[in-house]
Amino acid sequence: MNATSVRLTTVAIGFVVAAVVLTGMLALVGFEATFAAIAAADRLVLASLLVVVACWFGVWAYTLSVVLGILEVEHTPVDAVVLFGNVVFANSVAPSTYLGGEPLAALLLSRYTGRDYETGFAAVASVDLLNYAPMLPLAGIGLLYVVTTAVVGRTVELALAFVFLVLLALVATVVVGWRRRDRLLTVAAVVLGGLSQKMDAVVPGAHAVSPATFERRLGQFAANVERVSGDHYSLGLSLVYSTAGWALLSGVLWLALYAVGHAVEPEVVLFVVPLGAVSNVLPLPGGLGSVEPVFVVLLVAMTGITAPDATAATLLYRSGTYWLPLLFGVVTVAVAHVPVPRPTN
Repeated sequence: MNATSVRLTTVAIGFVVAAVVLTGMLALVGFEATFAAIAAADRLVLASLLVVVACWFGVWAYTLSVVLGILEVEHTPVDAVVLFGNVVFANSVAPSTYLGGEPLAALLLSRYTGRDYETGFAAVASVDLLNYAPMLPLAGIGLLYVVTTAVVGRTVELALAFVFLVLLALVATVVVGWRRRDRLLTVAAVVLGGLSQKMDAVVPGAHAVSPATFERRLGQFAANVERVSGDHYSLGLSLVYSTAGWALLSGVLWLALYAVGHAVEPEVVLFVVPLGAVSNVLPLPGGLGSVEPVFVVLLVAMTGITAPDATAATLLYRSGTYWLPLLFGVVTVAVAHVPVPRPTN
């Protein structure tokens, strides 16, 4: 079994597990009541929801454009939208939005722009960090809000707190690692070089890469990230747009709830969206199967609406913010990277 088939198998397993979880959730809540609520949803409100989704996509695509500008990668606004579609595709199919999508997204970006892989990886990693930077403080406020005002049960509170702490620990690890990056890059180059040489000896077709080559390429990646982090004005602008993106995502959830007949307080969705998104750290594609149950539990606890209505709103929200962008990402990947056969004479 080659590496490609292993990756495809991993993706397939993730979607199967997510489907099992979602089926179990719907069976518990009630298939008939949930789909009846979806069928009765206000069509005009759903159309408005799609407009807000498009605005969110455009705002975060602009964040990518800012980062590409810092790295001096030539692109047009259309290129930025196509490339962000590639990033969304990679993050939507890879296990764990925060950990699994960057390598594939970087490969797609480097092929599209013609730049080296290190530049592509630096751009993707920087954009993901910028777009998700506001999530952690918003999620912390949301967790505090849930613990102090909502009755969700001690077990659920502990589970949410655990997921939040795991993500917080991950962020802290990244921060500490970045401050000691020179030492870590040297160690990583030695380890990766040793593994490469061992693979060369036992895996047919594998080619050894020296530690010096690894250190040079890792150093190039770190230098690109330093360029991004050194442009304080552009970073600040990107954070403004990323925060606006979270506000728009919250607006999508509010509209989904309104479509099924519930006008909730704006602060509820402003907290539920980032708090629920913390569960994306779990090894499921794009948080599929992990985000939905968290949303349903929080919405029922914080708003008092029925579980079928909360589930219907959640599925409408995820249709607009996961499935539709994933479909668009598939199209952008196909347009950008699948060669078009030329007619022969």
